[in-house]
Amino acid sequence: MGDRRHSGRSPRETRLTTPVWNSEIDTILKSAAESNRIAAIDQLRGYAIFGMILVNFLGHFDAMPWTLKHHHYGFSYADSIAPLFIFIVGLGFRMSFQRRAAALGTSAARRAAVRRYAILIGLGLIYGGFDLRAGVWDALMDIGCAGMLTLLIIDRAAWVRIAAATLFLSGYQAIFTLTAYGQWVVPNSIDGGPLGPLSWVFIFLMGTLAHDLMASRTSRRFVMWCCILAVLLGIPGWLLRLEWPGIKAEWPFTQYGMSAPYPIAASGLCFLTLAGFYALCDMAGIQLPHLTVLGRNPLVLYLVQAVITGIGKVTLPATLPASYALCGFAAAYALCYGVARTLHRKGIIVKI
Repeated sequence: MGDRRHSGRSPRETRLTTPVWNSEIDTILKSAAESNRIAAIDQLRGYAIFGMILVNFLGHFDAMPWTLKHHHYGFSYADSIAPLFIFIVGLGFRMSFQRRAAALGTSAARRAAVRRYAILIGLGLIYGGFDLRAGVWDALMDIGCAGMLTLLIIDRAAWVRIAAATLFLSGYQAIFTLTAYGQWVVPNSIDGGPLGPLSWVFIFLMGTLAHDLMASRTSRRFVMWCCILAVLLGIPGWLLRLEWPGIKAEWPFTQYGMSAPYPIAASGLCFLTLAGFYALCDMAGIQLPHLTVLGRNPLVLYLVQAVITGIGKVTLPATLPASYALCGFAAAYALCYGVARTLHRKGIIVKI
């Protein structure tokens, strides 16, 4: 997903499961994808990558402000990045599934999706060191599990996906509230732990709705509807956070716990952010430097930044002054961007 105005030779797709596709149908799919790229989506994905590098690296240092760090409770800037990433994946999954189903059939499209998300789950296990208590429940695993959970409804009507998103989230919240799971998961795991994908599915499926709106509305109406959904999700997210005397206790914002207020409000913020990027990039024709390059290879950049930030956390003390921490971030970002730029210049997109 990228700029409609993109020109030049199509990027090569490097896949982790098979050699570069050479069949006529796959060539058609690739050409169709390139000719219909939407600038805002590559820019938005690049922004999510940039935000991920920013908070993962700088969040390690004591001198950095509260909003750049993840917290057990609360909603900081750092806590807005993972939902945006998964929201974009949901949008892209709906888009690619429809394209592939039209060319190859629904069964083939589902088989390809199963393979893709199984690989992501496998990468998530490796990335998390097979720590099933906490380590593996990061973005790769959450995306892989969310994709698997939505396989049978990804091609269904919007109301079916909305109902499924609500049921998954309601089931998770019931477990979180009515059992000891909620008390266990926040201090002991991350991103909702082993049951967290039930909550992440809500954000994933909201991304599929964004695709529907983008495909069926004019630019102005698309932006308007994204803003409306931002309000319709943001307000309930905040209201669910509050205590309702005699009915329920406070349900906090928590990415560690993934209780209902967080994914609902975060989805509203995702719609608002998408509207802003679409208005800027596709309507006004303005693109922010570097972001499209970052957004073209999200899997590679996710793994590269994980290695670089991991090295930074091991070698740089958390007590470094802010100026030194910022210099470290500049070096880390330069390395990540260098990788992205090299792949972009060679026309390589790594996919699974």
